[in-house]
Amino acid sequence: MVYRILSITWANIPVHYALWMLMVYLTDVWKLNLTDAAAIVSVFFGLLTILQSVMLFSTHGLLGNYPVLMGSIFAYCVGMGFLTMSTPPVLAKATGTCSGYQPECIGESQRILFYIALALCALGTAGKAVSLRAFLLEQLGENAISPSIWSLQRYALILFKAAAVLGFSYISPWSLWFGVPAICYTVAAFIFLSGSCTYKYVKPEGSPITTLFRVFAASISKLFYRLPTDALQLYNISDPGIQCLPHTNGLRCLDKAAIILPDQTLEQQLRNTWRLCSVAEVEATKFVIRKFPLCMTYILGGVLTSLSYTYFLEQAKTMNNKVGNLRIPLAVFLWFQFEAREQFQKIYHIFVNWGWGSEAKPSAPRVGVAVSIILGVLCTITAAKVESRRLAMVKIYSLAGETEEKIPMTVFWLLPQYLLLGAADGMFGKSLEDYYNRHFEPESTSYMISAVNLMHGLGCISNILIVYVVSKVSQLGNKVSWFQDTLNKSRVDKYYWTLSWLLAIAFVLFVVISLWYAYRRSKEEAQTVYVERTVAYVRGELIYGTTITMGNRRSNNIIAMLPSFG
Repeated sequence: MVYRILSITWANIPVHYALWMLMVYLTDVWKLNLTDAAAIVSVFFGLLTILQSVMLFSTHGLLGNYPVLMGSIFAYCVGMGFLTMSTPPVLAKATGTCSGYQPECIGESQRILFYIALALCALGTAGKAVSLRAFLLEQLGENAISPSIWSLQRYALILFKAAAVLGFSYISPWSLWFGVPAICYTVAAFIFLSGSCTYKYVKPEGSPITTLFRVFAASISKLFYRLPTDALQLYNISDPGIQCLPHTNGLRCLDKAAIILPDQTLEQQLRNTWRLCSVAEVEATKFVIRKFPLCMTYILGGVLTSLSYTYFLEQAKTMNNKVGNLRIPLAVFLWFQFEAREQFQKIYHIFVNWGWGSEAKPSAPRVGVAVSIILGVLCTITAAKVESRRLAMVKIYSLAGETEEKIPMTVFWLLPQYLLLGAADGMFGKSLEDYYNRHFEPESTSYMISAVNLMHGLGCISNILIVYVVSKVSQLGNKVSWFQDTLNKSRVDKYYWTLSWLLAIAFVLFVVISLWYAYRRSKEEAQTVYVERTVAYVRGELIYGTTITMGNRRSNNIIAMLPSFG
């Protein structure tokens, strides 16, 4: 059964490599100008990550993992099929158009199919990303998956990545470029469906994001009630198995969600979860709201990632990709980027567990995010330097016009910027995962990472806005815009320098906001009343001991001595 499920991940590799080349398809076949093609691709990949938040809520709160996974597989198959059909030769006879890979051979029906295909592929990718691993754990259990299965998965991914990179080097027609991955994914879908009778359906247990709406609704319903002076009078649940955030004094308006009304019994109020929330739920909501300004600094991470499948790829297309008689497929750079990301995730793990010991310092995730921003700055600076050199070669060999001649400059000049981009992605993702694992339960952690993906997707789409603003600013004083129809006529190197400055500003903002959060947290911890209830049986009697800490003052008090209840 496990191999039927994992076949979906294996078939996803050639699909991802095919979709990664969309920028080249739009500029070579559709003959779109540089910025229009980059805008379409950026919207697609941005939508892909934004939809993960929606699909995650649907998985946990409405449908469950199996229906979402089934729907995403179906959407992926249909989307790749439509994408293949949108290429000129496939429907040339049915639409009465020519079969060449030229813009005049693309009719209105092919364009509609293309955009529908992108929407379905984005939906399928998002659904698979949030449900596949959880579905696998539902079927086998966390402890039932042996290390040999994960080892097989690791080696299988390496094999399929190598096969995809080498296989695409021999595929030239775009109909086959999209068609072969579509066939592979369809075969994997049938393999997955062959085990449908053996899969078990687990009902969704509810979405943690519902807690946020419950806290807002409960606090609004008690808007005119006065908060008690003692935070211990608020409703809370003491569960030793759950690590809850301590009560804080900020955002006091949300504390009203935990007020216990005097005119009703606690049992009556607990029946309506939209009227009464625990302190732990309120604090989790506060934590999310407080982290929103910090998440805004992650938007530029999405802008940086969007360079991989837009302007970086367009650079590679114009450069010499041959080593002797061997033609290097451009998809190899995606492989290098993925490998750099995985290796830097391991480096972060070693950094935390060996550099700071088993009890890692709380500042480790923040340091990791800061390092990822620095790597992003180095990536854009490297890209600017390489692009300046490439444009110099364009000028020397007079290749600025409409020509398909390759620049006599090896494509491996782009390798450092792809490696730095993968390193930044890996360090960033692993740091945030570590940070949220320290503060949230696994279900809530997935939502926090999904919120980061939301910012990342907005960053991919905001790349369009940044390019537009930079283009308009560069035209001030009757100057030529940095962005022209083709890459050889543009000054993308100046755009890279602009991004490096923006990332440097984001780094400063991140450090300032992080220090401010650390200061606020230490201040709140010094002023917050902590209550630690311990239960001990002494001579058949139950003693509730309470330890109260305020600032540096600490006292112990026996609240009550009650008879044992058996």
